[in-house]
Amino acid sequence: MDTCPRPAQAFPQRVPLKVIGRGAEMDPGAMATLIREHLGPQPEADQAHATNRKGAYTSFTFWVTLPHDGAEAPLRAALQVLPGVVMQL
Repeated sequence: MDTCPRPAQAFPQRVPLKVIGRGAEMDPGAMATLIREHLGPQPEADQAHATNRKGAYTSFTFWVTLPHDGAEAPLRAALQVLPGVVMQL
Protein backbone atom coordinates (compact mmCIF):
# COMPACT_ATOMS: atom_id res chain seq x y z
CA MET A 1 0.00 0.00 0.00
CA ASP A 2 1.40 3.39 -0.98
CA THR A 3 1.44 6.14 1.59
CA CYS A 4 0.77 9.73 0.80
CA PRO A 5 4.11 11.56 0.52
CA ARG A 6 4.71 14.67 2.59
CA PRO A 7 4.42 17.81 0.51
CA ALA A 8 7.68 19.60 -0.21
CA GLN A 9 8.20 22.63 2.00
CA ALA A 10 9.92 25.79 0.85
CA PHE A 11 12.09 27.84 3.21
CA PRO A 12 12.21 30.43 4.57
CA GLN A 13 8.72 29.76 5.86
CA ARG A 14 6.49 32.06 7.94
CA VAL A 15 4.45 30.15 10.54
CA PRO A 16 2.46 30.90 13.71
CA LEU A 17 3.97 29.76 17.01
CA LYS A 18 1.52 29.59 19.93
CA VAL A 19 2.81 29.19 23.48
CA ILE A 20 0.22 28.36 26.17
CA GLY A 21 0.70 28.38 29.91
CA ARG A 22 0.06 29.95 33.27
CA GLY A 23 -0.19 33.60 32.34
CA ALA A 24 1.09 35.07 35.58
CA GLU A 25 4.34 33.11 35.24
CA MET A 26 5.06 33.55 31.51
CA ASP A 27 7.20 36.32 30.05
CA PRO A 28 6.53 37.12 26.37
CA GLY A 29 9.68 39.26 26.30
CA ALA A 30 11.79 36.21 27.13
CA MET A 31 9.98 34.29 24.39
CA ALA A 32 10.71 37.02 21.85
CA THR A 33 14.38 37.01 22.90
CA LEU A 34 14.62 33.24 22.36
CA ILE A 35 12.98 33.60 18.94
CA ARG A 36 15.60 36.17 17.90
CA GLU A 37 18.45 34.08 19.36
CA HIS A 38 17.36 30.94 17.48
CA LEU A 39 15.96 32.39 14.25
CA GLY A 40 17.69 35.74 13.92
CA PRO A 41 15.98 39.08 13.40
CA GLN A 42 12.32 38.83 12.47
CA PRO A 43 10.39 41.13 10.12
CA GLU A 44 9.14 44.34 11.72
CA ALA A 45 5.49 43.31 11.27
CA ASP A 46 6.10 40.09 13.24
CA GLN A 47 7.74 41.63 16.30
CA ALA A 48 4.46 42.01 18.21
CA HIS A 49 2.57 39.03 19.60
CA ALA A 50 -1.13 38.35 20.08
CA THR A 51 -2.40 37.52 23.56
CA ASN A 52 -5.47 35.52 24.52
CA ARG A 53 -6.54 34.76 28.10
CA LYS A 54 -8.90 32.02 29.24
CA GLY A 55 -9.16 31.57 33.00
CA ALA A 56 -5.75 30.99 34.53
CA TYR A 57 -4.18 30.27 31.13
CA THR A 58 -2.77 32.66 28.58
CA SER A 59 -1.61 32.03 25.03
CA PHE A 60 0.90 34.13 23.18
CA THR A 61 0.98 33.80 19.39
CA PHE A 62 4.10 34.89 17.55
CA TRP A 63 4.57 34.81 13.78
CA VAL A 64 8.08 33.58 13.04
CA THR A 65 10.11 33.01 9.90
CA LEU A 66 11.89 29.66 9.90
CA PRO A 67 15.08 29.84 7.83
CA HIS A 68 15.35 26.05 7.32
CA ASP A 69 13.64 22.80 8.32
CA GLY A 70 15.87 22.23 11.36
CA ALA A 71 15.25 25.61 13.00
CA GLU A 72 11.94 24.93 14.72
CA ALA A 73 12.82 22.03 17.06
CA PRO A 74 15.63 23.78 19.01
CA LEU A 75 13.46 26.90 19.43
CA ARG A 76 10.52 24.87 20.76
CA ALA A 77 12.81 23.00 23.18
CA ALA A 78 14.14 26.33 24.52
CA LEU A 79 10.63 27.79 24.90
CA GLN A 80 9.34 24.70 26.73
CA VAL A 81 11.70 25.24 29.70
CA LEU A 82 10.59 28.83 30.33
CA PRO A 83 8.60 29.37 33.55
CA GLY A 84 4.86 28.79 33.20
CA VAL A 85 4.93 27.21 29.74
CA VAL A 86 2.53 24.23 29.53
CA MET A 87 2.29 23.51 25.82
CA GLN A 88 2.95 24.81 22.31
CA LEU A 89 1.02 24.64 19.07
